[in-house]
Amino acid sequence: MAHQQDFDLALDTSWFTKEPPAFPLPSMKALGPCTSTYDWTWEQDSTDTTKTLICAVLWTDTKAVTKVRVTWKRSNPTGTVKAEQKHYPTPPPVSAENLDKAHKRYGENIALWAESSVGTRVGDGECWTFIHNALADLAESYRQYGEEPPLVSQGRSHGQPILTLTAPSDGTNGGLLELADVRRGDILELTSAHFQIITEEAPQPVPGAWGTWKKGAGKKNVRLNHHTAIVVGVKGDAVKVVEQNGRVPGGVGKTSYDLGGAGMIEGKVVVFRVIGETMGGGGSLTAKWEDE
Repeated sequence: MAHQQDFDLALDTSWFTKEPPAFPLPSMKALGPCTSTYDWTWEQDSTDTTKTLICAVLWTDTKAVTKVRVTWKRSNPTGTVKAEQKHYPTPPPVSAENLDKAHKRYGENIALWAESSVGTRVGDGECWTFIHNALADLAESYRQYGEEPPLVSQGRSHGQPILTLTAPSDGTNGGLLELADVRRGDILELTSAHFQIITEEAPQPVPGAWGTWKKGAGKKNVRLNHHTAIVVGVKGDAVKVVEQNGRVPGGVGKTSYDLGGAGMIEGKVVVFRVIGETMGGGGSLTAKWEDE
């Protein structure tokens, strides 16, 4: 998706004067899941104040970006408002070579950050905050050393998608983790996922039946509407992850998910490879107006 035509900005509603501004506009949200940012500046002279608002919206499924710059006089917003737009189309996929470079640069540090957080609570205790803070903290460290920082999560997007799985798979997803080269430090995004895990218990003596032992078993159901986790290990069709607010409510813990067998009976999983800020091409989710 690349929205090359200008949006109707509905400037007569003065949405740009609100704090925070009513952005993205409904026509933008209608194109799909998106995330946004904005920034204000103003200049004052002897007669009035000129305000400038720069907004950016990124569609998380496609990485397309639109930026809007609005200027107006504080004394008469609707009568003096001017606006312009810039559109950045969906960038091309990151090459296999650059995906490998990105993993070597960021993957192990992401996994180590996650493992060092086990047993703690990060931010507000939500799964997305855990991932976002991991990448944001690492990005700052890379900047301090003069290296390209990783691209911080933008909505439910965490870099370059390298694998998408849907369930039920009836075993057809087997082997896809290896084929897609899923690695330690990749990011798992689950939507409407339902895992059913068969648990076996140690044999127990049967009351009243000397010498008879019974092996117990049960089913554990794990349902995750929107959930994000960091991969710290891959074994066959299973991924070992560190997550927040999963099986440990409001805290960081370790678990594993079988993505290739019959354990995942509903939902969708997207695996992301974290990439550098400039690797994705296209526009960036920054409230900065790039002059041509």
